[in-house]
Amino acid sequence: MKPNAFMEKLVNVFSWMAKLAYVHFLWMLFSAAGLIIIGFFPATAALMTVCKKWLDGEENVPIFGLFRASYRSSFFASNQIGLVYMAAALVLYVNFLVIQENGAGLPIIAAFYLAVFFLVITGTHLLPLYIAGKGSFLHIWKTAFIMSIVNLPISIAVLVSQSAIYYLLFSYPSAALFFLSSTLAIVQLWLVQHSFNRVERKAKALRAKKSAPAVQETYTA
Repeated sequence: MKPNAFMEKLVNVFSWMAKLAYVHFLWMLFSAAGLIIIGFFPATAALMTVCKKWLDGEENVPIFGLFRASYRSSFFASNQIGLVYMAAALVLYVNFLVIQENGAGLPIIAAFYLAVFFLVITGTHLLPLYIAGKGSFLHIWKTAFIMSIVNLPISIAVLVSQSAIYYLLFSYPSAALFFLSSTLAIVQLWLVQHSFNRVERKAKALRAKKSAPAVQETYTA
């Protein structure tokens, strides 16, 4: 490799590291500005908006301006999605305590763990669907639930990859301090984008099958 090419690649690597660290810093700052609880979800939506632009090939977007605008515009909607998700998780946790305290039959225990499983995998698609502009509150929840099941391997891949990232970055706390949220967001968005693409391909194939008989009838006539 020529020295100039090597230096160019090295500069590019450090440039991306700086971007990832910067957007992670913004995520922490804006989460804190919303007193963590009501700042976390709009900050995460804003973080994902910036990361999605990068994954779409828009590498030179104004990071701060885009982040701030997304934070403001998504403040209520993202909190609505996130707080409902937290409420559902809290209900399940209370049920867990009740089951642990009083015991329960196998069907109830199985139903409980199934509900936990569905809630966790649905969470892998919620905010990515929201920032992609995939409809109303109820539509986002319904679509996230369906897509997470239809593309179950991808949903599981999101959970496994995020667990691995947590483990790796917290093995080096300084890395987690600078890159945690941005790394998690990019990996999640990249995987969920594959989920979107698979569903769209299946939908196109289904539409093509439905339209084929109509075309055939037209030519026959």
